[in-house]
Amino acid sequence: MVKLVVCGAINWDVNCFVDRLPVPGEEVVAEYITRVSGGTGGNVAVAAARILGAKEVALIGALGRDDIARQQIGALEDEGVVTTGISRITGEESGQAYIMVDQDGENVIASHLGANARLGAKHLKEVEIRRQLRECQGIILTDPPLEVAKGLINVAKRYDIPLLWDPGILIGPNREALLSFAKGAEVIFLNETEASALLGTSELKTSFRELKKLGFSNHVVLKLGAQGAVMLEPASSTLTEIPALPLKELGLNVINTVGCGDVFAGVFAAYYVAVSGIEESLAMASAAGGLNATRPETRGSPDRARLEEVANRSGKLGFTVRKRKLL
Repeated sequence: MVKLVVCGAINWDVNCFVDRLPVPGEEVVAEYITRVSGGTGGNVAVAAARILGAKEVALIGALGRDDIARQQIGALEDEGVVTTGISRITGEESGQAYIMVDQDGENVIASHLGANARLGAKHLKEVEIRRQLRECQGIILTDPPLEVAKGLINVAKRYDIPLLWDPGILIGPNREALLSFAKGAEVIFLNETEASALLGTSELKTSFRELKKLGFSNHVVLKLGAQGAVMLEPASSTLTEIPALPLKELGLNVINTVGCGDVFAGVFAAYYVAVSGIEESLAMASAAGGLNATRPETRGSPDRARLEEVANRSGKLGFTVRKRKLL
């Protein structure tokens, strides 16, 4: 029985490392290139599996029937992720992402969805996926097609399963539908750009008011990158803050920020289903996202022992959760 089911994109990431990002029409030289497994669903699943252990995390997604798919399945299984919920789509390429990363770790990304876009609600009816969903202790969605997200929200409601959602690129063209569906999630993750697109603002007090007006009672986590993260609780007007990991004081440097938000969500979900408090989930997620940024690979998240050792050491450097009333 798996503890956590993840649903989202699986991509093959081609990372080009450059001194600086080009302006439109400009060509820059790539110092080196890496080709690695990625995609929000895959990244979240791997980050969670490194915390919960082998065979405790299952991934629902879609791949083609190509060499990339074979490499993806192998990489996920090597990490202990259960892959029986990954559908193979004939006639479609596996998803790919082309990422340019500058010397400060900032990036731009162009994605080809490929097979990811062909995942449908019908796949949720497959016997193995239905069993995993009935038996799991939590579900986290990233960016599956909207009909799949809706289906999983209904499953979570039917079986009273905690559901977390990091909608990412789904927000742009689907704001009204997402606002409706999102109320079925216990925790929603947004970065500043996504918060502005969904709520019309990323300013904290205005976000609170908008969430209350929309009738949200769930937790909304804003991922703020180098500023850490905050969690909004509209029902109580409570704000919970965690700073970013103090990398400089730990003797660490930012190398690549690609995938840090995915690691944040995956580690948060792992601690959440492990019946840790929500504040501990927030702190460990922020620490894991910070550590991921110190690695060149997209999936540079730590295992549980490393994460908790660094988080405990950082507590002496001001890395602690703070709560306050905002309104």
